[in-house]
Amino acid sequence: MTITSRKMSWYAFAFDNYKRARNSNIKSQLTSIHSPSISGLVSIVLPVYNGARYLHEALDSIIQQSYQNFELIIVDDGSTDETPDILNLYASRDERLCIITQGNQRLPRALSNGFKATRGEFLTWTSADNRLKADFLEKLVDCLNNHPQWDMVYANVDVIDASGRPFKDAPWYRGYLEPPGSEHVMLPYDPSELNTIANNYIGAAFMYRERVDYLIGDYSPSRFGTEDYDYWMRVNALLNIHHVDFNTPVYDYRFHPHTLTSRDKELRITQNRPYLMTFENFRQDFYLSPLAWIIEDDGKIESKKYANQVQRWISSTDHLQLDTKQIDDEHFHRLWFPVIYIKIFSELPIDIKPPTYTTIQPWKVLVITSPDQLAEKIDPGWDICITNRNINTPTRLSHPRQGWLSIPSIDTLCTAVDIQARSTHLHFIEAEIANPPEPRCKISVVICTYRRGEKLEQSLLSVLNGSFSGKDYEIIVVNNDPKDTQVEETIRRLQNNTDGNQADKIKLVNCPFKGLSFARNAGISEASGEIISFLDDDATAWSDWLENIWVEFQKYPQAGVVGGRIMLQIPEEPRPRWLKSGWEKFWGEYIPASQESTIAEQWWELPWGGNWSARREALLEIGGFRSNYGHRGTDLGGAEETVAALLIQKLGYQVVIAPSVVVIHAPDLNRFTFEHVWKTIRAGKQNEYNMFTELYIEATTGARVKSLIRNIGRNLLTALSPRRIYIHQRFVYSLNAWEDLKSLIRLGSDMIRRYRQPYVMQSKSD
Repeated sequence: MTITSRKMSWYAFAFDNYKRARNSNIKSQLTSIHSPSISGLVSIVLPVYNGARYLHEALDSIIQQSYQNFELIIVDDGSTDETPDILNLYASRDERLCIITQGNQRLPRALSNGFKATRGEFLTWTSADNRLKADFLEKLVDCLNNHPQWDMVYANVDVIDASGRPFKDAPWYRGYLEPPGSEHVMLPYDPSELNTIANNYIGAAFMYRERVDYLIGDYSPSRFGTEDYDYWMRVNALLNIHHVDFNTPVYDYRFHPHTLTSRDKELRITQNRPYLMTFENFRQDFYLSPLAWIIEDDGKIESKKYANQVQRWISSTDHLQLDTKQIDDEHFHRLWFPVIYIKIFSELPIDIKPPTYTTIQPWKVLVITSPDQLAEKIDPGWDICITNRNINTPTRLSHPRQGWLSIPSIDTLCTAVDIQARSTHLHFIEAEIANPPEPRCKISVVICTYRRGEKLEQSLLSVLNGSFSGKDYEIIVVNNDPKDTQVEETIRRLQNNTDGNQADKIKLVNCPFKGLSFARNAGISEASGEIISFLDDDATAWSDWLENIWVEFQKYPQAGVVGGRIMLQIPEEPRPRWLKSGWEKFWGEYIPASQESTIAEQWWELPWGGNWSARREALLEIGGFRSNYGHRGTDLGGAEETVAALLIQKLGYQVVIAPSVVVIHAPDLNRFTFEHVWKTIRAGKQNEYNMFTELYIEATTGARVKSLIRNIGRNLLTALSPRRIYIHQRFVYSLNAWEDLKSLIRLGSDMIRRYRQPYVMQSKSD
């Protein structure tokens, strides 16, 4: 056995970190999943719209394959040229061709409709202007058969011109041509950068297993022009993609003036990639966030035992288990709250229907543990039907992708359901991004609360008593502990003691996923304002707070984010002697350097989350706040608003600092400690490091690290008490104040070192 080393780019390193985090909860292989496919059959989908010019060549290249066990699903997407005549001619000669005719719905929907009709074990699609080399199917099928754990493979291609001749030195693939200047495109072997750099290098030659189609679902209808790239990133993030185990090109990719690639500027494919990559960044965060599960059984011994095993799997993760009474709560939010409902039967009852809920629509899973036979028709309300029996070719249900799936392993079943539910739920969020509802008011004030009590009421009153017109805003209170009934009681009390028109403005939303980012996303979900303004539950707003926020967004039409001044209210008088000047920032005080509104350029200039507003449209486009930031507790984690502002900036919006927008922050007395100072600094530098490794910011420079060390040494050594703190998995345990300081020095040094030299990963091979 030999050990080899290879350097990883920062982009590959970021994706590797994501995959490690994902696999820490989801460890099972999916080779034991059996779908109702025909063994060995390849299903080829061919979407075509007015493609008569090259269609003969494309069809001939498929029919003349050395591997003849295939079906060809052709989706005529409303062609008005000779395409229908050509298709009918070929279909009359070969019964393996199936033609689906539809009005023009564009490529993503044509692909999805085609794959819903497939029956094969292996799936691929091709374009009407490209050609498969004679051994394309044979080589890719052999590769997948030789590697049963691989979900999808891609191969090298040759580039041809409009006449079908080799197109040497093609501009689109110039970096991958081997030898340089040839027509042979040799694609990267490692797909680690696929999800982090806007570069779709999978190419046009690929094949995947039917389980991929079952788990990942449709191509996104809102990604016309990048629908394939979007799909490959989803597969790469949730399953696995590999370059084939050979180098010979097996596909002819035609480059001509009418291809989507050639129409890049017209279709704004490259220009829209920042939106796609930002959404992919959100997807990876979403794939790591918890799900809510409801598990029910039919009361019999076998199904109860199986349900207990599923519940144990859920308990081993950070997921949340709810009961039906909790899930039917009218206060649950829609967009960032994926829910899975699983009903387990020991044998299939007749005409079983899934439950319905008033607020949300969970992913509904029917599981049969030991059926004598599998029904051929199940109520279409069930999204997926699964048996734990090991059946190589289970029954195919009439509803597309409904099953049956044979999954004997509990781990594999939960993994498969996890992937399906997330993939489907993302379509809901993506649809809202593509078609956001019209705003019903100017500003939605979102106050996220966790057992705050009296201070929450003060925050609400400060908004209700403000000068902004009552018809122009609403208040959404997000309860991050739905078991805490005081929040609802506080809202009811205000409604009874306040003018009815004002009190009706308050809406309660429950968010059972703990963390400020989850709570804020719940508020975004239910907000109906053009602008969303976030106010802490221990802060109060100045009377003109909302008025000034609205003025700033009107003054800066390109503004995506507006942040304001945060004034600290110290709970003791006189001022504590130990509270040094400049330390107010450790309790959230933020005083802008300028008295006039300015546009933030650098990440360290961005506004703080205690007084932070954004356009709802921009927040939707970035997928909301990232859940791996925004945790509150012993680590004082945060930075979710910094990451959100950075992402919004990347989409072309401005971030404005407005001193006229003022709130007063009044933290609890028990937070005024030396320990709080240290933890705040530590959390801030850890967040900076995380933002760097996750590609939100560039590496910290040596000068900034030296400044950090100098400030810590000057101001905080006396404040650090002996204790044992775990800084980061790459660093040491510290034993006293001096060791704490040295740990932060190591943190900065590590960032500089890794910035200068890419991370080296070692791998073992036989």
